Amino acid sequence: MYQTNWADSQPIVVYVLGSQNTTHQFFSREVLGLFPYQLERIWNKLVYSGLGEAPIKVKTEQEMLEKIRQQPGSIGYVMSENVSTDINIIHLAME
Repeated sequence: MYQTNWADSQPIVVYVLGSQNTTHQFFSREVLGLFPYQLERIWNKLVYSGLGEAPIKVKTEQEMLEKIRQQPGSIGYVMSENVSTDINIIHLAME
């Protein structure tokens, strides 16, 4: 949330699913270690203080993949069974 550009100075565009989405809930709790409402509060604090931009909300994992394909420098998350091969992917293995 504090890094706004990639190493090549390209802006980072963040896509997220809605807080009621099960993938978002899993990602927030298991990967970030936050409840979805905590993550939203952090984003809101950064946005309202002028230190960051709100993530772009999408409705489905498919929409997220489409947006990421279309927007250079973007980042998001999906469950592994929805992964496509035409974008850069970081696989997270949970222990």
